[in-house]
Amino acid sequence: MTGDSAASEDDRGGPPGIDEVLTLLSDRYRRHALACLDGLPDPVALEDLTDQVAGREFQQPPDRVSMITRTHIATALHHTHLPKLEEAGIITYDDDAGQVTEITIREPLTGFLDKVRRHEG
Repeated sequence: MTGDSAASEDDRGGPPGIDEVLTLLSDRYRRHALACLDGLPDPVALEDLTDQVAGREFQQPPDRVSMITRTHIATALHHTHLPKLEEAGIITYDDDAGQVTEITIREPLTGFLDKVRRHEG
């Protein structure tokens, strides 16, 4: 089996493959974003998601995280992480409105995300 197996699974409209799930979870901000998005009603504003991710990242209330750091997180989410999650079919991100408008987290991502939450808190 090659690394292309995850992509071919997605081309058929199935759930993300294990390789894709591991790639998606390989970045801290994406893990935090997924953990925050799972269970939130949509739509979710980028600003609200940024605050949630900042709080998880630094394990403190978001307002205690500097504005510069929150801006860095928002920029990374907007330009890199949310588009990757959208490409994987997990979210729909309206970059003009700065909102995640649809969230669809399913297996095998759900199982891995549960393990990440237990480990990272």
